[in-house]
Amino acid sequence: MAVDLLPEASVRMFPIRVSLLSAFVGLSSLALTAQSWDAARQAQSWAKQDKDDSFTFHDASAKMLHTWTRDGGLMASLPTGKLDDAPERWVMDPRNNAWIAHGSTLTQLDRAGRSLASTRLPAEVGDVCWDSKGFVLSFRTLEPYLEKRDFKGALLWAFGTKPSKDDGPVPQNRRSVVMDDAGKVLMADSNSLNLSIFDGDTGRKLTETNLLLAGGQRAPFLEGAVIERGPLALWLGKGVVFASVKASQIPVALRESLQGLVLARLDLAQSRLEFLPTGLDGSHLLIGVLDSDAVFVNPQGGLMLVKIK
Repeated sequence: MAVDLLPEASVRMFPIRVSLLSAFVGLSSLALTAQSWDAARQAQSWAKQDKDDSFTFHDASAKMLHTWTRDGGLMASLPTGKLDDAPERWVMDPRNNAWIAHGSTLTQLDRAGRSLASTRLPAEVGDVCWDSKGFVLSFRTLEPYLEKRDFKGALLWAFGTKPSKDDGPVPQNRRSVVMDDAGKVLMADSNSLNLSIFDGDTGRKLTETNLLLAGGQRAPFLEGAVIERGPLALWLGKGVVFASVKASQIPVALRESLQGLVLARLDLAQSRLEFLPTGLDGSHLLIGVLDSDAVFVNPQGGLMLVKIK
C-alpha cells in the first residue's frame, strides 16, 4: 500500500514509494516445519543481503538466526542460545554455519547451535561484509581497523593499526562496509559521504571516491558527531551504493524539505551523489536492495520497501 511522500528537494530525486513487503511473500513448502516466523512481518534485527538475495535475521525472543528469502520464505534456523552475549553482527558460511560477533568475541556455531570455534577480537565489531573467500570485520575503533578472515577463522589480512588494551576507552566509531560486484571492500567513515575502497584479496587501500552533486559541487560532509554511521547497501550490477543517513545530518542548504530517513545514492561509475527521500523515520534500518526496491527493517517488526527506480 503506497503512502504519501515527502516533498521533493532541489536535488533531483528518483520517484519513490513505500509498500509492505509481506504483500507478495509466500512460504515455500520445502522450508522448515517451524513456519511461523516470517521476516516480512516479524524481522526486527540488523541483516545484510547475501549474493543469493537471502537475509539472515536474529530473533532475540527465540534466540535464533533465521535465514529467509523473498521467494522461498524461511530457509533455515540456527540456535544462538549457547552465546554469552547477544549477537551484534553475523555471516553464514558455505556450510550454513554461522560466524557471530558478540562483544569482543567471534564464535562459530554449527547448524545445531553448537560452538565450533571461538576467537578473542581486539575490539567490538561495527559491521561485516563477505565474499566467497571469507568475511571482513570492521571494528569499532578510533581509527579504521579491518580484518578479513577465511571461513575457518584464519586471518587473511588486516588494515590499519590493531588496537590494544592499553589504548583505554575511545570513541567506538561504527564504519559500515559492503562488498561490491568486483570483490572490493567499500567503507564509510565519520562525516564523509565518500567511501574508502580496499582490495578484497589483499586489504590494500586502493583509493577514495570523489563524489559530486548534480551541480558539480563536491559531496558535502554530514553534520554533527557521526559515530553511528548508517548501513551501506549495494545495488547489484548497477555500480550504485546506497548509504542510510538522517535528514538532520545533511547540510541545511541541501536539506530543504527532506525529513526522517534519507538515502544517499552513490553512483560510483559516474561519481555522482544524490539525496533521496524515503518517507520513513530514522528508526528504520537499511538492509539491502531487491530488484528496484531498497529494503528496510521496521523497528515495530516486518520489512518495508522503498522504490528506487
